[in-house]
Amino acid sequence: MTPSSNVPLNRDAAEFSGLAHLIYEAAAEPGTWPRVVAAVARSMRASKGLLFTPSAGPQDGGLAFPWQISEQHMQLWATQYIDEDIWASNARRLGLWRQGLVMVDEQLVPREEFMASRFYREFLVHQGIGRMCCSVVFEEAPGLPGTALSMFRDASEPAFSPQDAAWMRMLVPHLSRSLGLMHRLHAARQQAASLLAALDRLTFGVALLDDQARVLHLNAAAHAVIARQDGLHVSPQRQLSGSAANTTGPGLTHWLDSIRDRGLGDPTHFSDSFVVERTPGQRRYAIQCSGLPASDGWQAQGEAVRFVAFISDPDTVQMPDVGRLCRIYGFTDTQARVARELAGGQSYKQVASAFGISEETVRSHVKEIYPKARVNRQSDLARAILSIGHVTV
Repeated sequence: MTPSSNVPLNRDAAEFSGLAHLIYEAAAEPGTWPRVVAAVARSMRASKGLLFTPSAGPQDGGLAFPWQISEQHMQLWATQYIDEDIWASNARRLGLWRQGLVMVDEQLVPREEFMASRFYREFLVHQGIGRMCCSVVFEEAPGLPGTALSMFRDASEPAFSPQDAAWMRMLVPHLSRSLGLMHRLHAARQQAASLLAALDRLTFGVALLDDQARVLHLNAAAHAVIARQDGLHVSPQRQLSGSAANTTGPGLTHWLDSIRDRGLGDPTHFSDSFVVERTPGQRRYAIQCSGLPASDGWQAQGEAVRFVAFISDPDTVQMPDVGRLCRIYGFTDTQARVARELAGGQSYKQVASAFGISEETVRSHVKEIYPKARVNRQSDLARAILSIGHVTV
């Protein structure tokens, strides 16, 4: 792991050695990849970084490990702007998508053309991204999705220099070997690490549950809720527990058990919400839960995830407005309104009643909403829409 004499003058061998060590550590522990991206970004004076599969979002089995890029923008990229990525499409068109190559933005797209593109004007400009240095870690190959490591700066910042590109070029072989080893050893762990990292970027709580509705994983927001000890708890049996608001009836554990007993084939339970009583004088927590089929392949702690529970404070949920949903997903006004209601946990029957339409009409809208949002079920729609709104716990 000793660099050659071509190390750029503003960097040293010790820094390179430290980065290489961290990169190989990630082969054995996929959860380390976010640290790798952050470390490379800092070494290149970049404001943001992303290790990702440009042609496949996480919902399609791809990976994404961002640094300083919000989950809201990652969701927008994966569901709406992945096909607008003018940098990635030009790299392929120009024959530059070859393993080991390093490119900077103006090699791929003339500056004026880039600044006028929909990808920049509608998406990147809102993230402070206008400069890029990208390395091709893998070309498309059987079992190895096309993978890139990209570093970003704002449009007002200096372009990446030849020295920056040389530094990235030295790191690419190590990234390729480490990721290749990880793919061969535990592709499932890599996908799980990408998923769990994405969940930690959400502002609302997410609990991943096994087939007995026991907790396998809590994202960062859910951990913060449990740490408050103000109404929601994880029992010694690893079950979510809490008292129902304004009732002496069964608690949260019993409610989750009833969802488990209905089986994964019954999707209606996501339309239900369980409201947890918090410490007197505090707001409440709302819990929604959905089953996941085995074909989804979600894993946490080496076990299959069978249910996902969302935890939010109903008083702080601010859905994105209808106009924004129309712009992002290409919804009609009616589809945007239906999508908002479904993301909020409303049932088809409740949506039909609210809008004075039939349940069959709601289903017809849903058939058009899902492909536009690139999701397959109501819980995925909720995660996508809530992540671009404002939800806290």
